[in-house]
Amino acid sequence: MTLSPFEILGVSPDADDAAIRRAYLALVKTYPPERAPQRFQAIRHAYEKIRDRRARIEYALFHCPSLAEIERMAHGADSLRPTTDQLRDLFAECLDEH
Repeated sequence: MTLSPFEILGVSPDADDAAIRRAYLALVKTYPPERAPQRFQAIRHAYEKIRDRRARIEYALFHCPSLAEIERMAHGADSLRPTTDQLRDLFAECLDEH
């Protein structure tokens, strides 16, 4: 079973940047690369996917969902999908960058 980045880091999909960073730093201390290289890589990869608002929106739009995420979506409890306002903000940021 594949875990989502939120599950790997132990945070809610509604968590803010600071909460995600705190969870990441706590896990890195618990599983440093020299002691648990595979676990560390999974934690680092999860953090990169959801580290800030933009990354979370991109993750929600383009990731391949886990079985648990598909089940949540099917039952209408999907807080991972971006809102219309979040999409509008992301597209506006992209246009500003180019």
